Amino acid sequence: MVNRRDFIKKGCIACMGLTGIATLLEACSAPLQVVKLGNTPDNTLVVPADKFTEQTKMLVLRSDHLDNDILLVKNNASYNALLLMCTHEGYALTPTDSKIFCNAHGSQFDLEGNVIKEPALKPLTRYKTALINNNITVYLNKKV
Repeated sequence: MVNRRDFIKKGCIACMGLTGIATLLEACSAPLQVVKLGNTPDNTLVVPADKFTEQTKMLVLRSDHLDNDILLVKNNASYNALLLMCTHEGYALTPTDSKIFCNAHGSQFDLEGNVIKEPALKPLTRYKTALINNNITVYLNKKV
C-alpha cells in the first residue's frame, strides 16, 4: 500500500517529467527553412516573397555578415524580422512553430519577440521590413 507522502512525491515527479517532455517535443519540431543571404551595400537583406507558402509562415535568414540568424515571420499581410539572440546573455535562440527558446537559461519569446518566460526581461531586437516588388526587405540598420 502506498502512503500519502510517497503518492504526492511520485505525483510531483510525474508532473515535472511531463512538463519537461512537452517542452522537449515542442523544441524538436520540424526544422524551419534556412535561407542563406548576403548583405547588400545598404545594409539590408532581401528575400523573395514567394519563399512563403501556405505551409511556410517562418524563415530563418542567415548571412555571413551577421553573428546571429534572423527569424522572418509572416503575420497576415506583414512581416516581423527578429534577431535570434537572447536579450538575457546573448546566446543564440531556437525558433519553433509557436515560440522562440533560449536553450542556455530557459527564456522564451513569442513570435513578435515579446518575453513570455524569464530570465530575459527585454523583448528581442526587431528590424523594420517592407514588401517591395515581391521581395521582403529587412533593414538591419532600422530597429522597430
